[in-house]
Amino acid sequence: MRRELLGLLACPVCRCEFDLRESITEEGEVLEGRLICSGCNKEFPVADGIPKLLTDLEEKSTAERFGYEWRSFPRISPAYERQFLDWISPIDKDFFRGKIVLDAGCGKGRHLYLASRFEAKMVVGIDVSEAVGVARANTRDLPNVHLIQGDICRPPLKRAFDYIYSIGVLHHLSKPEEGFKALRGLLKKGGTISIWVYGKEGNGWIVYFVNPLRKFLTSKMPLSILKKASFPVAYFLYALCRLLYRPVNLHLKSFRRFLFYNDYLFYISHFDLKEVHSIVFDHLLAPVAFYIRRDEVLAWFERSQFVDVKIAWHNKNSWKAMGKLG
Repeated sequence: MRRELLGLLACPVCRCEFDLRESITEEGEVLEGRLICSGCNKEFPVADGIPKLLTDLEEKSTAERFGYEWRSFPRISPAYERQFLDWISPIDKDFFRGKIVLDAGCGKGRHLYLASRFEAKMVVGIDVSEAVGVARANTRDLPNVHLIQGDICRPPLKRAFDYIYSIGVLHHLSKPEEGFKALRGLLKKGGTISIWVYGKEGNGWIVYFVNPLRKFLTSKMPLSILKKASFPVAYFLYALCRLLYRPVNLHLKSFRRFLFYNDYLFYISHFDLKEVHSIVFDHLLAPVAFYIRRDEVLAWFERSQFVDVKIAWHNKNSWKAMGKLG
């Protein structure tokens, strides 16, 4: 934990500031210590350089399962840059320059790494799971990246951010809009938020067939078994994407309208087998997953008084949206 992060932190219980009591430091970074709330006197540890600012956790199973995923698939792929910019478009690289940015649900830190490269002034990653340890390993040499283990529904942060993005996280909360509202409370006036969520439109076969399988079977399976069981599915999908969807979309474009779920499967045909395995595993492990209509996403922004809202259908199966806090 670098000391400049302290000015952004707030107690998740009473919203007061913290006093820092360090015990182990290295090159100006606090590796071990305690954060003591100046209001309610509650203490939280700093361990391995990460403030652990969790209170009573409602999404415990979700945290455990996604933490396992990112520890199992820790690699940062060069393909992530294009994917990240697609998810937050029309935001571009230049938008990050000089801003204080929050990655809400940072996972293994793949987008923290990119936001840092895009010259953000500070990038704070928060995640409810132990994946923050993986994110730290992936970003520890980046001085403008800071990590917190915390709950985005009760964020231990002040209203201090110019830009917040939350990619693939809100739809895994038991109350997605409550998470969105909590993030709104961290934006400065005039600040911008970007989100990406699963769409209900275009995903009928997942909503009615795959989702019940996830809900009643795969989300309850031991993770080590699910990881192995998902690999043959991933291998088949990878082969299908590389041998059918990719050549048709590149060389036989008039036939692509006949391919099932073409936009998404062609999109992931650019990924290697390990990444496709991660994608399949990710879709099957979650205890909670909502598929959200466009009008619901728009209503979140309207009820939270965002302006200049832009919503786009991404790969005909998900929604990416952004807005500015008026």
